[in-house]
Amino acid sequence: MPIPQSVRASTAVAQSQAYRGELPVRSFERLRPLLADDAGEVQVGLQASKSQGQARLRGTLDGALTLRCQRCEKPYAWPMHVEVDLRLVDTEEEEQSVLHEADPYLVQDDSLPLREIVEDELLLALPMLPRCESCENAIQASPAAPADESGEVRREQNPFAALKERLGKQQ
Repeated sequence: MPIPQSVRASTAVAQSQAYRGELPVRSFERLRPLLADDAGEVQVGLQASKSQGQARLRGTLDGALTLRCQRCEKPYAWPMHVEVDLRLVDTEEEEQSVLHEADPYLVQDDSLPLREIVEDELLLALPMLPRCESCENAIQASPAAPADESGEVRREQNPFAALKERLGKQQ
């Protein structure tokens, strides 16, 4: 079954409906401004079900988004694989009670907005500071301690070393 805009949550869970298809990146209004380019598609596979008396929406989102590197400003393809595992709840009290064991999703008016959920999950998966592979490698390869003019690494004195020395003398 393709990915509809919204489905009835009770029916989807009772019938264990599965939704598979592709959604164009340009269809995500909130995600688009964060991307360098809105070309491409996201492969979506979702399954509504009930296990151990709990309604769930599980699945995966796969594809590549075009992000802009925060360091060099060049666009790059960011491959993504997002695991979706939401516990469908009906009340805010139930949402609070399952917060420590699962990611809750509050179902309102028996409506399950699948495309909105997909966009929410994509937004949550984005890196906080997107960096292309070459900039990420450059950051990881940079020395941790600063070097002086001769190229030797200067060791910064630990600010807690003096405190440790003082405390050692007091005992």
